Amino acid sequence: MTVVSDFRPLLVQRLALLQQQQPDLSKLGLAFGVVRDLGAGLLKMAAARFYLHNTQLGKQVSVKGRPLFRNAGRVILGDQVRIWSDIQRAKIFVSRGAVLRVGDNSRINGAHISVSIGVDIGRNVRIGPNVVIMDDDFHDAASHFSAGKTGAIRIHDNVWIAMGATVLKGVTIGEGAAVAAGAVVTKDVAPYTLVGGVPAKPIKNLRHE
Repeated sequence: MTVVSDFRPLLVQRLALLQQQQPDLSKLGLAFGVVRDLGAGLLKMAAARFYLHNTQLGKQVSVKGRPLFRNAGRVILGDQVRIWSDIQRAKIFVSRGAVLRVGDNSRINGAHISVSIGVDIGRNVRIGPNVVIMDDDFHDAASHFSAGKTGAIRIHDNVWIAMGATVLKGVTIGEGAAVAAGAVVTKDVAPYTLVGGVPAKPIKNLRHE
């Protein structure tokens, strides 16, 4: 019953959207659409509880597809977080003692997130397929048998990370920033800044005047 009550606000929103998009739809059609969405949503929420074991889940967390999820540390997901595997399978690995936090209403679709220390993702963040986020080099560049450097990653609210981008250790991405497809982020990104390239560099300011 908790899952159903958690989903009720989304049903109200979906009903309003259906009425707006299809004003001529009959009451029966509206009811069918809402019930269909309820069923699909409940399945995705149940999948979250099945796949995301040993995780602190907020309300309406959903999983689509079959993520590869290994958690030996601590994972905290806010309300309405979506972890989907469209186009590419989502992969999340959290080591012992490490912490992954994802804020409300964030979307992770087909990304690879590896956490050895800490990755903190804010609210309303969009992370596209084939994005790689790693807070650990795993080995030294000069010696594959020596430990690499590590550094926690912080991604602030309202950030968009496009397909195929890479975010490396110790990086902070400011609020409202965007990372272009294929970029490799090795340094901090200022708020409301679009970055791109290898290594990523500022392209333009996104702040609305």
